[in-house]
Amino acid sequence: MGYDEDGKPLSPEQVFEDIMAEQARKTVTIDPHPHLSGIPQASIHPCRHAAVMKKLVDNLSDGESAPRPDLYLFIFLKFMSSVMPTIDYDFTMDVEG
Repeated sequence: MGYDEDGKPLSPEQVFEDIMAEQARKTVTIDPHPHLSGIPQASIHPCRHAAVMKKLVDNLSDGESAPRPDLYLFIFLKFMSSVMPTIDYDFTMDVEG
């Protein structure tokens, strides 16, 4: 759920502008807010997290090594920040395969 500069809720199209195209309408969909009538929200489907994480880790792997297991949470938060731009995390850490 987000708001424009006039304080009006974003339309589904506006919400998807901030979401990676390959995740929009697949891992992330627009659903009614469970408590606020008539307000759409972005829903991140946990059933797709494993597939998304595998793709991200495969892209970071060089064929011989993968990121260390302790970095998987960091990779997951980087993915989530592409869906929810208000998440702040430490950009100084680098993930290497």
